[in-house]
Amino acid sequence: MRPPTSQDLLQALARLDEKGVERCVTPALSRYDSQPFLDAGFVLLERLHLLSRSLLITPPPIGRRLHPGRPWHRRVVLDIDRRAFDPFWRFDSTSLHEARTATPSSRFSVALDGRKPIGYAVTGRAGDRGYLQRLAVEPTRNGEGIGSALVRDSFHWLHSKGANLVMVNTQERNQRALGLYEHLGFTPEPEGLVVLERRRPS
Repeated sequence: MRPPTSQDLLQALARLDEKGVERCVTPALSRYDSQPFLDAGFVLLERLHLLSRSLLITPPPIGRRLHPGRPWHRRVVLDIDRRAFDPFWRFDSTSLHEARTATPSSRFSVALDGRKPIGYAVTGRAGDRGYLQRLAVEPTRNGEGIGSALVRDSFHWLHSKGANLVMVNTQERNQRALGLYEHLGFTPEPEGLVVLERRRPS
């Protein structure tokens, strides 16, 4: 499937304007993929770090017991997500489902305190590449190693499935997440990603 041209986007935006759509936001895009959107009038909303880590060596120990995510965990992990992220980045049920189905196979892991989730991760795999799709920890439990354990669990699952590289992106201003990922062996890619938006002309 070919990427859209700026003319394709202008035609789509005209149809959305006719329907009264006020705002359009892109997914995370590379510099190359973003150019047609910029040519069609989109502007920068957010810059993201893009990081990668090799999985060719055995990942470090997980550090705590984790559990498969279950349907009854969904409400609580979405509450955690709401507290962990700014409004624009928060997941709802649809977003969580899309993250879990964005790749041919995926893993949904939770960290529990008793029976209550205190953090979760969604990891996807497509061929030999893995993607840390989502990571959220209850903000009152930051600093307890929960995020590290969830990321390491993602490493182990991907390694066992034959992936040799894992990628993740995070907001440039999210220094806590960036520090965690770099501590766990991720390195920044030469170019990051961007999210663009376009508002309906008044």
